[in-house]
Amino acid sequence: MASVDRNLESYLAHLPTVRAAIRALAEERAARMRAVAAARQQTGTFARSFKVEHGSTDSVIYSTDPAALSKNYGHTAPDGTAVEGVHAFEAGIS
Repeated sequence: MASVDRNLESYLAHLPTVRAAIRALAEERAARMRAVAAARQQTGTFARSFKVEHGSTDSVIYSTDPAALSKNYGHTAPDGTAVEGVHAFEAGIS
């Protein structure tokens, strides 16, 4: 009967080609997020706030902007009007 090595996932995740593909995908998605944010923001601070951190088998894309949630998902302006979000995070998912 065939069996599967219980460490197969770890073995595959650590393959150089897989690690390179994950890094490339993260950079591609971060670039897409930056492009969406830059198209909607005049100052570019939100677009420049996206960073990519690479681990041994994974990558994380995050924003250093303290107002990232409000800029991405929208908020209410001081005068009470609704400000639509940029939705850059979602652009990185699709």
